[in-house]
Amino acid sequence: MNYEQALNYIESIEKFGIDLGLDRMRELLRRLGDPQNGLRYVHVAGTNGKGSTVAFISNILMAAGYKTGIYISPSLDRFTKRIQVDGREIDRDVLVALTQKVKDAADSMQQDGLSVPTEFEQVNAIAFLYYKHEKCDFVVLEVGLGGRMDSTNVINCPEVAVIASISFDHMQYLGNTLPEIAGEKAGIMKEGGDVVVYDQAPEVMEVFRNVAKERGCRLHVSGIPEEDKAIRYDLTGQYFKYESEIYHISLLGDYQIRNASLALAAVRILQSKGYDKITEDAMRQGLVNTRWEGRFELLQDSPKVIVDGAHNPDGIRVLCTSLKRLFPDKKIIFIAGVLADKDYKSMMEMVAPLGKVFHTITPPNKRALPAEDLADTFRSFGSEAVSHGSVEEALDCALKEAAEDDVICAFGSLYYIGQIRKLILGAV
Repeated sequence: MNYEQALNYIESIEKFGIDLGLDRMRELLRRLGDPQNGLRYVHVAGTNGKGSTVAFISNILMAAGYKTGIYISPSLDRFTKRIQVDGREIDRDVLVALTQKVKDAADSMQQDGLSVPTEFEQVNAIAFLYYKHEKCDFVVLEVGLGGRMDSTNVINCPEVAVIASISFDHMQYLGNTLPEIAGEKAGIMKEGGDVVVYDQAPEVMEVFRNVAKERGCRLHVSGIPEEDKAIRYDLTGQYFKYESEIYHISLLGDYQIRNASLALAAVRILQSKGYDKITEDAMRQGLVNTRWEGRFELLQDSPKVIVDGAHNPDGIRVLCTSLKRLFPDKKIIFIAGVLADKDYKSMMEMVAPLGKVFHTITPPNKRALPAEDLADTFRSFGSEAVSHGSVEEALDCALKEAAEDDVICAFGSLYYIGQIRKLILGAV
């Protein structure tokens, strides 16, 4: 097996299994020697913001001198970005060797009449093997989908569990109400553990408090008063106040202050448990060092090109807030592409008033909404919209019509944002 064959194998596996539950994942790991055991975890769930929160926490731990495994799902371009140690992607040869090892275990399960582990489960197993081999001090583990039944949830009680913002997404798997979705996310709370959640809708907080009480968890609620958010805010970053201290982050977008405060709350719990290399300096350095691809990311300055992976109503709401704050009274040239199973009509209704023109594309995914259908949606809100046959064509048209001081913003799906980054930045 070579690198291309390893990727082809991973992509050929079913993403989701017919049987929900963790038994299949546990059996796969048992056949691999239970590599998930003996590692220290920070486990992160949430509808929006969990990836950025993972990035903040892992950068703080690295700044403190801890060898840190990072697991994210999905990456915008290269598969190897999903599995990292100290910010370095897994080596291709190592990925090939571990993929073969996991494939052999999965094949043996099939030969024994058991169901084949899913893509998420097998990739997760590869990551656990890698972190074990690398002897990581910490692994910051991003939940793939939900929490309760996610393949990452086979771990024992983490040092701290973190739950970011909860909103509507993946309802076919997680439920149709916020309390149902919150219940799935709360599935990562383990008996007697520490859990940090961001203060949010009362019906969500009620679920968190009830589950924490049932499981004897210590629930820590993170939040920032309105007057402490974004003390200074421009294209170089943001300053905010958290527990009387001023912090600086390089990431843009109002919501990143929420994610940074969640990360600070989580690492302070680690600090209280005796991980004393986590100093105030490490926290500050880690926050400033954090970069996160595709989340209100400025790729070019003239004209300004911003990409944001917002793909559900809550994500779009905060994207609009950030755009209005940074570019008041400016009409924006948008590039948009969405999946058909998202609540795209309410999303586009929010964005429509901000747009000068909308260039629509079809994301590279079988669930994608055709570009012309999305253009029709914008037209129904009175917006000018043009559909395109490719991401490259849409970007080219947007750049040609933009003046030097204009803003272009691509949003709607992480499935094509990576292509925009490559076209603007070259190889990344």
